[in-house]
Amino acid sequence: MADAISPQDEGHSVPAPNSDTVADQHTSAHDWQAIERDADFRELVRTKRNLIIPATIFFLLYYFVFLIVVGYLPDVANASVIGNINVAYLFALSQFFMTWILMGIYVWRAGTFDALVQRIVARVRGNNE
Repeated sequence: MADAISPQDEGHSVPAPNSDTVADQHTSAHDWQAIERDADFRELVRTKRNLIIPATIFFLLYYFVFLIVVGYLPDVANASVIGNINVAYLFALSQFFMTWILMGIYVWRAGTFDALVQRIVARVRGNNE
């Protein structure tokens, strides 16, 4: 609370930054650059990118194919499959299943991401493993 500015001080003075905070900010800037060059960090970024980008592209293509079929191929979309259930309904419902499957794949792969993060954190904290 010693660093707090009272309403009377507003606009007149600024609390001096704590020298420890300034040193920590300076040190962490250098640490982030070292972490960014670390082979494990680069592997983490590459591994996540190799999952996230293709999954996102697949999701968007799947979604827009549905819209294209409904918009430009109404006869296909209205084709009855079982009773009053048509292709459009099944395709729309499949969007939910596709999303759950993508989520499951991400969660399954997250174990790999977590292991890499733990190695990086251990190295940064000085517990070289």
